[in-house]
Amino acid sequence: MNDPSLEALSRAATEENAACPVTLVVSGTLVTGHIVAQDAFEADTTHMVETAMEQTEDTNEAVQAMRRMISTMLDEVAEPDGTFVHVSVQEVMTGAESIDLGGSVFRFRADEVQGYTIGTVETHEGEQ
Repeated sequence: MNDPSLEALSRAATEENAACPVTLVVSGTLVTGHIVAQDAFEADTTHMVETAMEQTEDTNEAVQAMRRMISTMLDEVAEPDGTFVHVSVQEVMTGAESIDLGGSVFRFRADEVQGYTIGTVETHEGEQ
């Protein structure tokens, strides 16, 4: 079952086009960033496709196929329903390792989030 308060934060981010700092635990991995509107996920995904198109020939069949698939996916997920939470991820922490993702927007199934807190965490190299 989804956490009603996490759903409310996700819904508010989408309705108000706002961001809320959050740290999630997803499958035992700590993810820190900001809950963002579903539109941010769609814009980030579209930007990745456009960047791929700029870096290859416009006639590249693989990129064209990816563009069609992404467009179809975005059409299918147009209505927010509380099933997913969209997070602009700054860092992913697995054990002792931290991976900086610089704000890539991820789509997580809300029912797979094992826990969360409002606010972000920050890692510092070499500190214990």
